[in-house]
Amino acid sequence: MLMNAVPILNEIYENLKEFYKTGKRHTIFTNKIPLCEEDKKFLKEALGEGNIKIEIKSELHPAIWKETKINGVWIGIIYDKNQNPIVETIEITDFPQLAKSQREDILNSIKTLENTLKNFIPPR
Repeated sequence: MLMNAVPILNEIYENLKEFYKTGKRHTIFTNKIPLCEEDKKFLKEALGEGNIKIEIKSELHPAIWKETKINGVWIGIIYDKNQNPIVETIEITDFPQLAKSQREDILNSIKTLENTLKNFIPPR
């Protein structure tokens, strides 16, 4: 018997309309909601599988996001180092916010490029 799948699907529907109108993103942390196997099966069938997959290959926190057949709806899972899911989400967005580059990572990349360029640009 479905318990939480229909309310989740309705939440996705309402927030997808809101995202289209206003650009407001929404995240549902599905690992915080009790879902029976029937709920999971229903959501998987209703949302389907799209064509885009994002994968973060990290030893500490590998992660994967897949866009569903419902454009703008992404399913994401972040794992621990032993490949156990620690965060499971459904994101209503154009790009999963948890997958985007973080500011501190961008700063580290700037420093890496600065160090690389020092070898090729003569000092002033």
